[in-house]
Amino acid sequence: MTDRPDTQECQSDEDDVRLVEEIFADLESAFAEHDAAKFDERFTADVVFTAVNGARFFGWEKIHAYHSERLTGHAGGINTWYEIERITFPAPDVAVVFFRQPIVVSEHKRANVGTWVLVKRDGQWWISAGQNTGVAVAE
Repeated sequence: MTDRPDTQECQSDEDDVRLVEEIFADLESAFAEHDAAKFDERFTADVVFTAVNGARFFGWEKIHAYHSERLTGHAGGINTWYEIERITFPAPDVAVVFFRQPIVVSEHKRANVGTWVLVKRDGQWWISAGQNTGVAVAE
């Protein structure tokens, strides 16, 4: 039997962890402000993004159009934030972020879980791919 390699734990830099966490803090504030331009400023030109409803978007223009419509037309009264569960670095310039995103609308609660891939280019972290999944929330 072959030993299976670990791929999630490349040596990580504390500064990289902090920078990735800052991206998610910026996403939170952009959502609260309903600012799609700010929300999308860290997505790559060739991002591949799967929304919680299963819609898949290829490229920044597509995801920005989606977020613009969602944030201006459907975000009123929504309170949401990101709870990062784990950040791994399979390579020095690749981060995989596993998170939970609670969502509260009036008395209704739900949540998404996400797995996003970030890449580091010229010292900056960028969101390259994202997968979001809706989950049931126990009351």
